[in-house]
Amino acid sequence: MGLFAPTAFGMVADALALRTGLLQFACVGTLVAFSALTIAAGFGAALGVGGLFLAAVAIALFRTPMLLMADVVALERAPGVGTTYGRLRLWGSLGFLASALVAGCAVDPRRAVAVPLACTVAVAAALIAALGLPRGAHLPARQEHRGLSHLLAESDFRLFLFAAFLGNCAQAAYDQCFSLHLFDLGVPRPLVGVAWALGTGAEVGIMACSASLFRVAPVSALFAFALFGGACRWALLAVVRSTPILLALQPLHAVSFGLVWVAEVAYTSRRFPPSSLATAQGLLATAMGAGSVLGMLVWGPVYTRWGGSFVFAGAACFAVCASASAFALDRKVRVPVESGTAIVE
Repeated sequence: MGLFAPTAFGMVADALALRTGLLQFACVGTLVAFSALTIAAGFGAALGVGGLFLAAVAIALFRTPMLLMADVVALERAPGVGTTYGRLRLWGSLGFLASALVAGCAVDPRRAVAVPLACTVAVAAALIAALGLPRGAHLPARQEHRGLSHLLAESDFRLFLFAAFLGNCAQAAYDQCFSLHLFDLGVPRPLVGVAWALGTGAEVGIMACSASLFRVAPVSALFAFALFGGACRWALLAVVRSTPILLALQPLHAVSFGLVWVAEVAYTSRRFPPSSLATAQGLLATAMGAGSVLGMLVWGPVYTRWGGSFVFAGAACFAVCASASAFALDRKVRVPVESGTAIVE
């Protein structure tokens, strides 16, 4: 679904000039799917593998474009309310941090109803927020819409998507294996949570000041720098064994995830006109989703057979290739610092 849903929703959003309404629709679909799981668990109904699989497909179908459309709305509305995308997006990171802390204390995964109920409550709150957004303002003109084939015909955009794909494959190693790697190194369980909190806190900081970075350097250059920083981080995780040093490395998450994310979103938003923004963001989400899928298939078996050091050494190799692609992109394209369409050499 991560390969299909974002691009499909993005194309619909641009073709019909829909923004808030499509975000609300995605929230409703996600809420219905989680509610069905909650009700089934609450009444002790055995859904079986088939029922759980269908529920997972429904959740993935709506949840991924829910995040996509939230990004599009934030990108389009931020300037009108005197803020930036990064300062809005940091609330997503704070939400992740808060939910991780609260869920760890309050949600008992041994109770079948606990996790789907917590997700249902969170998505219901997101739907209420989405229903409060204004509709119809700042929509791009339909006649200016550039379709999927037009975007993919741009050679620099294909190179950008390739770099995002490789970078997200490397990031998947962190998401999937970081905690397990720390446990293998003897890091106490509470400090594992501290490590994740340090990384997320640094991510929030870089998003808060991202607009200042974009004023002093091209987006494409920052993208390449961030991916190279990620490669350095994964290489260090492959060799470091000291708990204090591992914790000291966690602020690098600001670069390997936070700066990569905002640079990717900034590139698509400045490279194409507003009428194609959702389609471009959908293609970006699809490229990132493909990287995650490949990472999920690769890093688990690598970890099982050779351990975390090999996982992060491999992630560093993927990130080096991603940064090389991004540096080639920076040589090929120049995105104006403030706004406008990219100048392709």
